[in-house]
Amino acid sequence: MGGTTEKGASAGTGHTRPHMTETPLNRLAVLGVLAGIGTGLLVAALNRAIVTTERLVYGVDHLKALDPGSQVTPLRLAITLVVVGIITSWSWYLLNRFGRPAVSVPGTMNGTPMPLWETLCSVFLQVISVAAGAPVGRENAPRVAGGLSASWIATTFKLDPQARRILIASAAGAGLAASFHLPLAGALFALELLLVEMTTRAVVTTMLTSAIAVAVTSIFIEPHPIFSTVELNETPAMLGAALIVGIIAGMLGHWFGIAARKAVAARPRGAAILWQMPLAFTVVAVISYLVPGVSANGRWAADTIFTTGLPVATLLLFVVLRMGIVIMCFRVGTVGGNLTPAFSLGATTGAIIGIALAGLFPSLSLGAFAIMGAGAFLSTTMAAPMFGMIAAIEFTDMPAQGYLPMFVAVVGAALAVRLWGIITNKNQRIQPFTSAAWTGEAEVKP
Repeated sequence: MGGTTEKGASAGTGHTRPHMTETPLNRLAVLGVLAGIGTGLLVAALNRAIVTTERLVYGVDHLKALDPGSQVTPLRLAITLVVVGIITSWSWYLLNRFGRPAVSVPGTMNGTPMPLWETLCSVFLQVISVAAGAPVGRENAPRVAGGLSASWIATTFKLDPQARRILIASAAGAGLAASFHLPLAGALFALELLLVEMTTRAVVTTMLTSAIAVAVTSIFIEPHPIFSTVELNETPAMLGAALIVGIIAGMLGHWFGIAARKAVAARPRGAAILWQMPLAFTVVAVISYLVPGVSANGRWAADTIFTTGLPVATLLLFVVLRMGIVIMCFRVGTVGGNLTPAFSLGATTGAIIGIALAGLFPSLSLGAFAIMGAGAFLSTTMAAPMFGMIAAIEFTDMPAQGYLPMFVAVVGAALAVRLWGIITNKNQRIQPFTSAAWTGEAEVKP
């Protein structure tokens, strides 16, 4: 690690990096602080928009209730979801029709500037729609907000391409970190998924930017626990269960991630969104009316499983409906993330496995199976083992004795996905063990 020469290509963005970076580490660190401040302020505004929207729509926000939608009648929730589908479909249509084309975080890392007003409209539309009931994650918006902040700084200070990549990736990870108060997970997101490198320059910048962004956001939005703490231990029974849960939940997470990416790729272009999105949200409304608790991002279900548990029939129904709802919403053009949905689905999957294996592991709690399933499922959905493990740990403020079983579960998930890839595609044997290889973004070259 370290030095001024950094060779190789980024498998995460498909961009070939220059052999030399002209920006010294100390200057990049200062710019990382600026990017962290800008990202933290933007994320604070986004989080405030979420809280305000929830209070207006449901009378309570997620800081006070696990599921704000549960605070109103099922009929009012259903009507709200239909209205959200209509409003957001027109909003996205008008933004795409009359605004400049959106630029992704990898795109701006490679030098394409983000359009300011269109990007700001996009990120606020994302978080407001999620706050109003769209059943996807809200973490995509803060990532883009971070990328926007760093892109402006990189352009203003005329950074060389390699330094630009590092700064923008760091700020994107910092946006995720600040949104959920996950400083280490945010840094790992940038390193593992966006940069795919562990140079001194990258590690220092990502960690510094993430820490600053989290600290700044916390000034305006008081940090709050996302999920309840689950106790794990290092007994042989726990480690054995972790391996089993990791393999099963990891494979399901992998297939869910593939389905979600295909759904996003097939989203409507043009006016088709005006009928497809309202129709999908009407389906979600009907389901939420008949089966309360399946809408929104799944936080209520996951935390309930961690603490008191749910009947197996409810768990099975929840995992099937939630998978279908999330994939359907991605397919019709809903913009958002899959972090919290994947975490919730993983917790549900883990709990189902725990019930099935209760006879073999009578001493283990349902919550233990659930949190290990959440980490494994998330790691393969995102194609990022380290990020998935640390996100699960930070989400739940897990004590140190729980790290080893989480490690076993995530490693089991990663190896299962790798083995499956080798069995189904011989080219997997020559691919690197990276996010891009998992998701099909890396070109296979013998």
